[in-house]
Formats: sequence, C-alpha cells, structure tokens
Amino acid sequence: MSIDSTGTNTTAWDRYGRALIRAMAEVVAEVPDELHELVLETADFWLSVGLSIGTQRPEAGLRLLDIIESESIGQTELAADAEAFTGEALA
Repeated sequence: MSIDSTGTNTTAWDRYGRALIRAMAEVVAEVPDELHELVLETADFWLSVGLSIGTQRPEAGLRLLDIIESESIGQTELAADAEAFTGEALA
C-alpha cells in the first residue's frame, strides 16, 4: 500500500479504477475513443452517488433499485455484477 500526497491509498484507488474500467468495458467499446474518459468519469460519479444513497439513505436506495430493475436488467444479474465489482475493487 502507498499513500500519495493527498493521503489517498493509491493501491486501493488503482484497484477501484481497474474494476470500474473492466465493468464499463462493453460501454466504453461502443463510444468513440475521445469520449472514454468522460464515460468513465460519469460512471464514477454515478457510482459514488449510488453508494452515498445506499449508505446514507438505504430505504431510498432500495426504492430506487426497484425502479431501475423494473426497467432494466433483473435483480439477479445486478447482484452478480455488484458482487464481481466489489470482489475486484476491494480485493
């Protein structure tokens, strides 16, 4: 583990970044190269918002997941994706 000048654990941050890039690989492959950074920054922002809602307002987070799941991938697939992401990011 190493800590940079801002106090960030760079090893953990690097792992998170790699996990985010792998999780977004299919989406990133579908956009022009010049948009990759923007797509990943957007994903990082919304992932952070979702984690904040989930930890600070869990009931609201569950309600939002119900709404999202009714219109997109099912709960089983979402749970599997979440397990894979956290397993890689927090390894």
